[in-house]
Amino acid sequence: MSTSTAHSPLSACTLQGLIRQLPDRVVIKDSSSTFIACNQRFADDLGLTVDAVTGKTDFDFFPSHLAARYQADDQRVIRSGQSITLQEPGAFAGNPGWLETSKSPILDANGHCIGLTVIIRDITQRLRDIDEMRRQSWAVQANSRTNQALVQARDESELLQAVCEAIVADQRYQLALICGISDVQQKQLQVLACAGSARRYAEQLRVSWDETDPNGQGPIGHCIRQGNTVSLGELQQQPQFQPWQAAVHHFGLQAIVAIPLVAGPDLIGALAVYAGEAQSFGPVEVQVFEELTRNVQFGIQSRRTQVAYQQSLQEQASQAQVLEKALENALAAIASVLEQRDPYTAGHQKHVAELAVLIGQEMGLSAERLRGLYLSGVVHDLGKIEVPAEILSKPSRLHPVEFALVKRHPDVAYNILKNIDFPWPIADIIRQHHEYLDGSGYPLGLSGDAILLEARILTVADIVESMSSDRPYRAALGIEQAIAQIRLMRGVQLDPEAVDACIRVLELGAFTPHLLSLEGSH
Repeated sequence: MSTSTAHSPLSACTLQGLIRQLPDRVVIKDSSSTFIACNQRFADDLGLTVDAVTGKTDFDFFPSHLAARYQADDQRVIRSGQSITLQEPGAFAGNPGWLETSKSPILDANGHCIGLTVIIRDITQRLRDIDEMRRQSWAVQANSRTNQALVQARDESELLQAVCEAIVADQRYQLALICGISDVQQKQLQVLACAGSARRYAEQLRVSWDETDPNGQGPIGHCIRQGNTVSLGELQQQPQFQPWQAAVHHFGLQAIVAIPLVAGPDLIGALAVYAGEAQSFGPVEVQVFEELTRNVQFGIQSRRTQVAYQQSLQEQASQAQVLEKALENALAAIASVLEQRDPYTAGHQKHVAELAVLIGQEMGLSAERLRGLYLSGVVHDLGKIEVPAEILSKPSRLHPVEFALVKRHPDVAYNILKNIDFPWPIADIIRQHHEYLDGSGYPLGLSGDAILLEARILTVADIVESMSSDRPYRAALGIEQAIAQIRLMRGVQLDPEAVDACIRVLELGAFTPHLLSLEGSH
């Protein structure tokens, strides 16, 4: 099916049909900010019919200060001819959350702005997922630094202090402390090591594990008494935290995870980490800190019993794999959301990631860079999560409007991932995977060495996997045609070394195309 020409106007009926299919709230306004169309999702939020919205303005539906701001944003788009995207608190169906509003100009044949489209989506869950991944990344990095401290510390006292300093090194956590038993009969604890911006809180801390003592009712005393992890948020509102409430308020502490510390048959005390955000210690973060505590316990026991130093190094290497697996699982979970919407491309991202790694290996990339390349490939099409499923699985060529939506996906993925502190430049790699050496790619038009090597490799892998695998609108073209295509683009649009390495991989038969197999498909 050929695409429509740029001069073929969409009828009002066709336009309504298009926007009704979109999963987000969609509005079309004229140049005076009057509503001329919307979809049912938007009308439902207002408790009106679609027809009842037409001809109205924001002042008919929203408080005047909001309506004025909405129209000011409209006019900015109309005057500049440039799209804008805004994020702000809002509500869908009365539930508070976060909204992302995208406003784009509608141009006539002469390039004059005659109106604009407004797309409103609920990004509450996306922001929650990003926040959770960010917290998980903080815990993972604290764990990694702790493993290095375990290897470098010369004695037990230095080890305990180094562990606390490693946990708070990037100031994500306000305090880390390790308590030890000072009086078994009185069940009293003392702070053996501490670090962080709230260090003075630890220096004045009085803690017991006696259940009859108010100082034994907190998370540290409870974790020692019960022998298990205790995680608590909103500390300033917790009755059992009453002896320390004034101090935690002063230092801005909102959450704690406390874990008993045992080496061999001996109860040493507890490790406690404090954070300034009430929801800082979810299940994944708790699991990471429990693993960290086990490593600390092993480090203490090793020094007490003079076990072989190599064993601690092996433990460190094993933990590094656990940390990387946690990141990989988090990214894979996000990628699965997209694949559930589009069965035709299910597995495409993983296949691209696998081929990219084979190319990277052929080019001699280090194991660390290969890991970052693989994780980038696993979610390189994450931005397509905002593209309607009907477009992704359309069994014919896309309309230019539809293709424009698809072309936004590198930027969308970048905006989702850019604030997560990965050990690799994953957000930038994904953003650049449709850039070409000659500057003809998108979204930034980068050229040459301005494009990351990993992104150049990912581009080659993406082209080959797409051509050699089945798609909704065509059967697989095969490996030979894919090789011919990348040879044609070699040195002009594609990195020549990446192309040569890819061809060597393909000729060795190390890569298998992704052939479609769907029950009931035609």
